[in-house]
Amino acid sequence: MRELRQFVEVANQRSISRAAKKLNISQPALSRAIRQLEDSYGVPLFNRTGAGVELSVYGSALYSRAVRILPALDEAKEEIEHLQGRAKAVIRVATGDLWGLVILPGIIKAFSRTHPGVVVHVEIADDGTRFEGMRHGVYDLVFGTLSYKYEAVMQVEFETLARQATYIYCDKDHHLVKAAAVTLDDLLRQRWISPGYGDDEGPGQLERQTRDFAVRVDSMLQALLIMQASPLVMAASSGFEKLFDRFGIKPVMFEDHGRVQESGAIYFPRALEKSPVRDFLRLVRGSMPLLELPEFSLTESA
Repeated sequence: MRELRQFVEVANQRSISRAAKKLNISQPALSRAIRQLEDSYGVPLFNRTGAGVELSVYGSALYSRAVRILPALDEAKEEIEHLQGRAKAVIRVATGDLWGLVILPGIIKAFSRTHPGVVVHVEIADDGTRFEGMRHGVYDLVFGTLSYKYEAVMQVEFETLARQATYIYCDKDHHLVKAAAVTLDDLLRQRWISPGYGDDEGPGQLERQTRDFAVRVDSMLQALLIMQASPLVMAASSGFEKLFDRFGIKPVMFEDHGRVQESGAIYFPRALEKSPVRDFLRLVRGSMPLLELPEFSLTESA
């Protein structure tokens, strides 16, 4: 099954190099594994493109079955080992940055104290990966916003647990922090960092404007480290304010926060048939009133 898992990761990443990095193997070794799998089926599973690889018609047929088979086999193995007392139960969770870095860490720590026989596996992933993983049964729970893609192809439950707007952030010594008010023109004169999602993300009128992006990274933590003592600015959820403050990153006085977004838990009803998943979601629900996400208005920084 190892080659099949590697095949699925290459298909998900659409790149052998990115898949090799995620699988923690060398690119030549992964290329050989894919060639061996193609030889065993006697057909090309990928078409090579300038940007990477994409599934061939044969690869698509294999992928559609592999993503159903592999999670089922993993779940069966875990259940057998758990019944034998040789392994812990596993909850698989996928989140965006806000949930993964701000909301869930304290909840997971509390859950681990009351459920020593359960392992919570958390993956911070982009919306596309979360969507595909939910669709193919890789994750028990997904936390984030519910995009139209889920409702179009899946009968999932969505529980609203938090509401967020978008703030503009920069280093504490940036001149925008000291400004009494920041205009759209002020922001368009800045250089920006994109923390792993679309360049068009931004509050209010800013969302429709072309900006000068100096840096694009794959994670929010990378963005934070680069922003420290830099002239760069970034658009991100209002829920990050307390975390960013620890890094010396502050919100600026730009009052157009755009639309308020609802965020929460996404899951198939059958996921709650597993008692650890039910217990975990119950703890999340009970913890949310204790989470003080910022109000959607800024006060001047001290």
